Amino acid sequence: MTANVMVVVERQFDFPRQEVFRAWTDPQQLKRWRGSPGWHVEDETVGGDLKLGGRHTHVKIRDNDPTTRVVTDGVYSEYFEPDVFVSRERITGDPGIDPNVPLELRVEFTKYGREGKGTLVRIIQGPYDPDVAGWHGEGWEKELTRLQNFLAGTGEYANGGRA
Repeated sequence: MTANVMVVVERQFDFPRQEVFRAWTDPQQLKRWRGSPGWHVEDETVGGDLKLGGRHTHVKIRDNDPTTRVVTDGVYSEYFEPDVFVSRERITGDPGIDPNVPLELRVEFTKYGREGKGTLVRIIQGPYDPDVAGWHGEGWEKELTRLQNFLAGTGEYANGGRA
């Protein structure tokens, strides 16, 4: 099958752009919320060189089976804090993604709401094979819920912590 589907997911957050952008790019914050429920980011695998051409990495591990690992290794092809970053990523360990074909991840952070104090996050990622695109969109929705809980300081999030 031909990978030709882009996944687009949006979510509004009642937090300033700079704060939301940092949660995505600061390795110490990212490792606390990334991953769908039942997954966590392995602390020692998170790294990021926050600039154009900089590399970023992390490994997600299934909580009930630590041998199941999904590795993300990306390079920023755009990096404009706090507006947008674009990364070309190789993802290994995910059966729905060919590790030999890089995906593009674009995350936009747009002011919204009264006085522009909120942030609209738009994720665009792909290309995916049509039969797995929906599943990956659902995964992003779950991760954005974890981001909301992390930013709000409520609820469970990765690595067994509490916000």
